This record gives sequence, structure tokens and C-alpha cells, in this order.
Amino acid sequence: MATVKDKRTGFPSLYRATYEEGWVLKNTGYDYSKNLLNITMSKYMFKNEHIRKFLEDYLTPIMVFYINKVKYIRIFYNFGVPKWYQKIN
Repeated sequence: MATVKDKRTGFPSLYRATYEEGWVLKNTGYDYSKNLLNITMSKYMFKNEHIRKFLEDYLTPIMVFYINKVKYIRIFYNFGVPKWYQKIN
């Protein structure tokens, strides 16, 4: 965990490296970044080439970004995990 930076100093945190040493993450969730709008919107929308390019290239990354930010807020207000916890699912 040498790449993880401590937010106060900018140096790698030895405490975090030792704290996260034996963690094995299970149930990491479904990676929906590729086809979020494909599975939630009508197939009729994707028949038009221009709309499909707009939805896949422009709107999908924005929606994934917003969903991940909501997950970070949910983790931040969870008292059972540290405030710097970044492993969302």
C-alpha cells in the first residue's frame, strides 16, 4: 500500500498500510461502467446512431461518476468504517 497517500501530509501512511494488510474484499459488486444505460433504458433509444453515441460516450461516464459519489457519501456517514475508506462496491 505504498501508493496510498495520507491526506494530511502527502506521504504514504504506514498506519494505513498495516491496517489494510490482511484485507480480502468479497462481494465487490457489479461493474456497470460499461453498460449502465444499456440495461436501464429502452432498446429503441439505441437504434438511432447519434443518440446511441451520445448516451454511451458522453452520458454513461457522467452517470457512473455521480453514482460513485453517492456511494462515497454513504460510506462517509457509516460509523463502522474509517472516513478515508475508498473501496466502494
